[in-house]
Amino acid sequence: MDILEHYKKLVEFLGQVLGEHTEVVLRDCRKPNHDIVAIANGHVSGRTVGAPITDFTLSILANEEWKEKDYVANYVGKAAPNKKLRSSTYFIREHGKLVGELCINIDLSPFEQLMDSVRALSGMNEMRGLDVAGAICDEPVENFSDDVIGDMMSRAVVQVVGSCDAIVRERLTQKDRIRIIRELNRAGLFQIKGAVGAVAEYLYCSEASVYRYQSKIQKEQ
Repeated sequence: MDILEHYKKLVEFLGQVLGEHTEVVLRDCRKPNHDIVAIANGHVSGRTVGAPITDFTLSILANEEWKEKDYVANYVGKAAPNKKLRSSTYFIREHGKLVGELCINIDLSPFEQLMDSVRALSGMNEMRGLDVAGAICDEPVENFSDDVIGDMMSRAVVQVVGSCDAIVRERLTQKDRIRIIRELNRAGLFQIKGAVGAVAEYLYCSEASVYRYQSKIQKEQ
């Protein structure tokens, strides 16, 4: 039996045990976009079976963190609209390869509402600086989006040139494009099928140029 079949049963079990505010996700890392193959309480992030890879998973693959750790716990997740989650990911290995991820995402909204009520009743407004997520704010953030490629590209362009407006992207210099592609490489974007074409279109250049810039970056490294 495939190893992930056992985890599919665990997803359903944990979803019922942990309750409606906790999403449990099983991702198959052998699929091209590491699709979700089982999910419980998907209303937490709005995702369903078949939803694609996230930016956080891409970064894990890019830096091969899964080889050194069994799991990553209590980092910040973000789901639309402006929903804050406490997220954790367990790496599933088989014969030394990453085959899947078991992810748990806890919706913090009910706890934040409760804390607001406690503060209002107690008058302890100075407590507003506390992070009910229990997560370190400068740790990596996972964004749950239906357009991972688009979101990652826009963030990289903004980081390099300050704006992702079309008129700005049309006027990018070669140096700008190389810096942007370097950021996208670091984030692991090019592990997604079709990413090169999407990046070329977004940066108003050819796919050949993207490959050339990647080659230049690899030589520099």
